[in-house]
Amino acid sequence: MAFTKILFVTFLVLGVGHAFSSRNSTGRNQENYFRNPILDELAADPSVIKLNGWYYMVFTQGNKIDILKSPILSNFRNAERSTIYVTPPFRHNLWAPELHLIRGGLYIYFTMDDGVADENHRMYVIQALDPNNPLGRWSSEIRLLPEEEIYAIDGTVMQYGNGELYFIWTGFPQPPGSMNLYIARMESATRVFPPRILLRRPTMEWETHGYPVNEGPFIVENAGRTFLVFSASSTFTPDYCLGIMGIDELRDPLVPSNWWNDVNHCVFQRNDAESVFTTGHASFVRSLDDSELWMVYHATDNVNDNGVNRRARIQKIEWNPDLAPRFPVAAGINTPLLVPSGE
Repeated sequence: MAFTKILFVTFLVLGVGHAFSSRNSTGRNQENYFRNPILDELAADPSVIKLNGWYYMVFTQGNKIDILKSPILSNFRNAERSTIYVTPPFRHNLWAPELHLIRGGLYIYFTMDDGVADENHRMYVIQALDPNNPLGRWSSEIRLLPEEEIYAIDGTVMQYGNGELYFIWTGFPQPPGSMNLYIARMESATRVFPPRILLRRPTMEWETHGYPVNEGPFIVENAGRTFLVFSASSTFTPDYCLGIMGIDELRDPLVPSNWWNDVNHCVFQRNDAESVFTTGHASFVRSLDDSELWMVYHATDNVNDNGVNRRARIQKIEWNPDLAPRFPVAAGINTPLLVPSGE
């Protein structure tokens, strides 16, 4: 969510954030490892897609959108970079840009406000003029849901198995009391049909640290099942975490009762033993060889950080017997992890 300027930090531990190899007695490489984060600068709300064998990442910067291009997922430090959007006059606090490939087009969904008040955040979308060149030119912004003058952030697109598009985002009810998840059908990648439908309201203890929040939704599909991963609690607390809900058998997603909810606990949360906090706002992308699913998320490494030094990290997702995602334990910056398959 909120963009905060912070001093740049360089990690001095050998190999932190960089891929490295172990070698056997013959000197041949065995397994390749990396350590988080995958980028040293602040990178809250990271979103990554894979396109034509390259990875592209965007994240919250406040007044612009840079796209970073890397041949591997585990390191964006030397990535090619292009500024493709700058906030126009009287628009500020651009948060959580999210990349999506939809029906052959490439889009970025994001929120920004008028510089007067946080509650004036609204959702926008831009389209790449050449979907095969994300670092090239993009369209002007298009306002989503202009019919509604209601707080809106963290929009994502569900490309459902029935061929329809649905927009899922976070908003305040009227009057405000919590930050809820809403859903609406889309006519196209740039047009959302009102009305919004309340999909989920934060009510559990793990969703209400700092403030009752459900935000940062993202769709994960596996073997015909559809899952909605979202963030819960305030991003300014170390207890910011991930929850999950889902829908099966192509039921109508505009009927909230058709969704099941795992309401008892976070599925990915702080790990005090390895100093990982504020774990959330995740997107998901395949490894280079498509054999693995990886989660891209932000986290801090200080329990007193208040969500300021959020940096982009990745971890591998496994699968439960019921084909639902099985989330790992959050890994600290000194923990070596196997690089994504194909790197």
